[in-house]
Amino acid sequence: MDRASIFSGAPFRTACYAALVVWIITAIFGYAAYLALEDRLRLNLEQQILEEELLLHEILLDGGADAVQRAIEHLNSPNRSGLHMIALFDKHNSALAGSVAKVPDTNGWHEVDPDFVATGGAAPVYLLHASDYLGYRTVVARSLTSLNQALTTLWEGLLLLTLATTATVLGLGYYVSSQSYRKLQRIERTLDLVSQGDTDIRLPVSEANDQIDRVSRLINRHLDRLSSLLISTQTTAVTIAHDLKTPLSHGFLALQQVYSEVDYGGDPRPKLYELESELKRLSAVFDTILRISRIETGGYKNHFATVNLSAIVEDIVETFYPVAIDEDKHISAECNADTVLIRGDENMLKQLLVNLVNNSLRYCPSGSWIKITLMAKSDCVELVVEDNGPGVPPSQISKVFDAFFRADSTKNEAGNGLGLSLVKAVAVRHGAIVVAEDNEPGLRVCVSFGTTPAAA
Repeated sequence: MDRASIFSGAPFRTACYAALVVWIITAIFGYAAYLALEDRLRLNLEQQILEEELLLHEILLDGGADAVQRAIEHLNSPNRSGLHMIALFDKHNSALAGSVAKVPDTNGWHEVDPDFVATGGAAPVYLLHASDYLGYRTVVARSLTSLNQALTTLWEGLLLLTLATTATVLGLGYYVSSQSYRKLQRIERTLDLVSQGDTDIRLPVSEANDQIDRVSRLINRHLDRLSSLLISTQTTAVTIAHDLKTPLSHGFLALQQVYSEVDYGGDPRPKLYELESELKRLSAVFDTILRISRIETGGYKNHFATVNLSAIVEDIVETFYPVAIDEDKHISAECNADTVLIRGDENMLKQLLVNLVNNSLRYCPSGSWIKITLMAKSDCVELVVEDNGPGVPPSQISKVFDAFFRADSTKNEAGNGLGLSLVKAVAVRHGAIVVAEDNEPGLRVCVSFGTTPAAA
């Protein structure tokens, strides 16, 4: 395992930052705790010294200097620790009792070194209080050893706690970073296999549902779409090859017949016209494919503006009305407002409506009707084109917008199966929802523009 990658991972770097924060917080609050504890311990030590001094004064008041001397000799016996010292001096600062070597120059609190006590230099620093009472000077001293030990224990405890916390945080960071690194390696291996053509492989997602798991889930969704797109592309390529095979075969046959007519002195023009017709058909197919691709991928620049959709409907009906009459069909339009305005590309919207009307006129028999309905609602605009022709079998109606799809009943008719695919591409580009339904009989296509309409 690449430890450098683990140490450079975001979880381990975060753990390092957390450890640094722990040290900073410990230093700040540890120092504050040190000062608070030092003040508390010193206050308690001073209170003990003052209580003992008060006791000496009471003994001095009741029994005199001899009683104090006996009490000090008892307290300073060899069996007692040298951490606690008491002494009595006369008014000339001559020692009467106790192990304090010399008296301070002034009364009050003093921190004295070991020279002040009889135990010598090996003794600790003392906190000493001196006071005058009834012509005598009493001195009470207590060692600061216990106070310093408590503060040292505090620092050692904080240091050990900090080290333990740091080790735990860094260990946890290393573990999480290593787990993340393993997941990233799996992602890398999976994407590498996908790039080699294995579109069925997917990333494992653990129950931890961490960020990498969510990324893996998102990647899996994109892989699903990519797989569907590849399958669709392969299907489209096969369909294109199949649909173009017939006109190409007809074109080559016409070309051979042209050669024959030329060789035998005949008139090649009819076959040339047939060849031209097949080439135009091929050109139309490729033009439509390119147009759909450009619309879907944003190849056309957005020239969105306010478009009068009701005017487009009126213009299309007027254009196709003579064609419908010639074919013994009827086309009509119905709008619930004189003006229905939406944001869009006018040319694309015209192409959408032309394709829908053409689709109905092409596959509906004589005597059929085609109706265009434009409804301005409170939250959307609906454009519906419906007819009472043969329609599409319910089992195939979900495929009508697929490229090159043609219903079983229309396969013998002219066409390339791209008209409704272009309709869907335009609808999606405008953020609209397009749905095909069985009109019982016939086909009903509804395009819903999910923008607030402007109607007048």
